[in-house]
Amino acid sequence: MEVHVGTSGWAYAWNRGGSLAWFAERSGLDAIELNASFYGFPSEKSVLSWADAGSGLRWSIKVNRSVTHRHRFNEKAVAVWERFRERFLPLDDLVDFYLFQAPPAFGDVNRILAFAGATGLGDRCAVEIRNPGVLGDDETCRRLQEAVVLVSVDSPDFRERVFPAGVVYLRVHGREDWYRHDYTDAELAGIRDRIAAISPERAYIFFNNNHAMLKNARAMMRLFEQGPAG
Repeated sequence: MEVHVGTSGWAYAWNRGGSLAWFAERSGLDAIELNASFYGFPSEKSVLSWADAGSGLRWSIKVNRSVTHRHRFNEKAVAVWERFRERFLPLDDLVDFYLFQAPPAFGDVNRILAFAGATGLGDRCAVEIRNPGVLGDDETCRRLQEAVVLVSVDSPDFRERVFPAGVVYLRVHGREDWYRHDYTDAELAGIRDRIAAISPERAYIFFNNNHAMLKNARAMMRLFEQGPAG
């Protein structure tokens, strides 16, 4: 099993200079999830600099909210996506996933599936669903998994569920509080064991719990290096 662990961004208090170079060289992690791209299109210069400084990392790029929240995966969203994808071409060889986070109330799975087909991404299309009705419907989740990498989450709303697949993509948002929870060793070991039980070909785990993310991500990396207890 190939395991990659990272954080959702790098410009946090634990990285005083906010440098991607520091993250790549000093964090001890091998993957990064770019979240800033959700809020705005980065400049071409920024993308080129990330490709240089982050050349040793595996990347997941969170797609701009114009695609997912404004146009909600419709035909206009496809056009925005194509412009977005073009902006990231200098980084594309390092990108394992483009992450599409659906709005919490959005549940039009057919539209998501049609959009995913239009992207041409194949297994690089990762979709995070936040609609409880969709996530609670096993048949719908299976339909999604046939077309995209369905993102697993650990959060106050959706705990301790990892979708079994050849590729596992887990976003760790915080178990008790969104973005603020500091995971205990036992909680991290539980996540490790659930993924190990699935035994995917590849697993990607991104911590999105702000101040504790680097500490928790490093601990998770160590847990996978140690292997399951017993």
